[in-house]
Amino acid sequence: MMLRLIMVLLVLAWPLQAAQPLRWHSDNALNEAGQLLHELLLPEPAAFASLPLPERDAWLSREWRRVLAERERFTQYRLPPERGESGFGDALAGGELVAYLRRQQPDYPGYRQLKQHYHALAGLGHYTPLPPGAEVRPGERDATIPALRQRLSELGYGLAPPRGRADALDASLSEVLKGLQQAHGLVANGRLNDDTRAILSRSPAEIRAELRHNLRRWLLLPPAAPDRYVLVNIPAYRLTLMQNQRPELEMKVIVGRPDWPTPALATHIDGLKVNPDWTPTANIIREDLLPAQRRDSGFLIRNGFSVWLPGESSSQDPGTINWLQPPAGLRLVQAPGPSNALGRLKFEMHNRFDVYLHDTPDKSLFGEAHRALSHGCVRLAEPERLAAGLGWSLPAGNQTRILPVSGRVPVYLVYFTAWVEQGRLVFARDIYGNNV
Repeated sequence: MMLRLIMVLLVLAWPLQAAQPLRWHSDNALNEAGQLLHELLLPEPAAFASLPLPERDAWLSREWRRVLAERERFTQYRLPPERGESGFGDALAGGELVAYLRRQQPDYPGYRQLKQHYHALAGLGHYTPLPPGAEVRPGERDATIPALRQRLSELGYGLAPPRGRADALDASLSEVLKGLQQAHGLVANGRLNDDTRAILSRSPAEIRAELRHNLRRWLLLPPAAPDRYVLVNIPAYRLTLMQNQRPELEMKVIVGRPDWPTPALATHIDGLKVNPDWTPTANIIREDLLPAQRRDSGFLIRNGFSVWLPGESSSQDPGTINWLQPPAGLRLVQAPGPSNALGRLKFEMHNRFDVYLHDTPDKSLFGEAHRALSHGCVRLAEPERLAAGLGWSLPAGNQTRILPVSGRVPVYLVYFTAWVEQGRLVFARDIYGNNV
């Protein structure tokens, strides 16, 4: 009987829900608040236009609430009410949606530049796809080269005029291809090959779809850019220290493997640990360190690891442990030193994923084009430069010390596969498949 009553109430309530007044439309068109929200969310134009008016209105509300939920997951500290669901609720209750949405606009040059390219692509009625053909090497001539130049110009690349024949892949054009290939995770050989043709032949609609993914990710950051912050772009394998909206320093980084991805998050640098020890997680012990110890019985001792068992007040000799069946709850700690996985510096960051920025003893990996190689933490090519840029003077000696920070420094680990450099669009390989 009770179940039947509930079903009847739901049926009766349905027309009321469907008949709710439109929030983002007036006179069958987007009102001012609707225009602002539409510009933030950037729905796929054809799909959005195909929806009946009430469904378009509901879509805007639903998608904005999804952004707010993503912000909650992204932010590793207490989210200010203005940026969460409660701020949206207050704006709805107070009838202040226009002012509220104006405060949500991301105030970052990178966001504004990317959006300009997004809108410019909408007006591109014609684009120049590259036909299939044989590989063209630097210095060679091919009938496709004029189309290649035209296509690169459409994408915002400022090209030098050809020095010789217009159908030759000259040195300057080859250098442009190398940069494009490197950004997409291809072999940077400067040749026009099948993979490069596929990237360049994407239609404006396909490129706009990728830009929408990336513009949406900007909404997770605080709308007003801090005076100073650290930005780690995961697919670009790059860290940038920003000061007053300008890059103060940049460096290569290593990020998590596709099966162990670095999470996108916002947090703060709370301190600098000099000469850190390292306590690997249970997953790293199980998947990496135990197999290494089983292959080589001296691995743990040689690399400075001590073994701690549950309830024990002192460490154990690794030679006393049966590594084929190790005790449950076993913990490994690697002492500071030249072979320590964290190197000499660890930047302390509070987050539920237990990831952080750190040095590494293996600098050779920064020469690799594909640097999704870690267990999720971010390895820095030049950690001393970052420490200096954040105001630290490093002490001498091998003693483990934690240096306090003068003001918490915001850190944003972001997943941008498209951005703008020197006025042109740049793309990175979607290493985790997040653009689907």
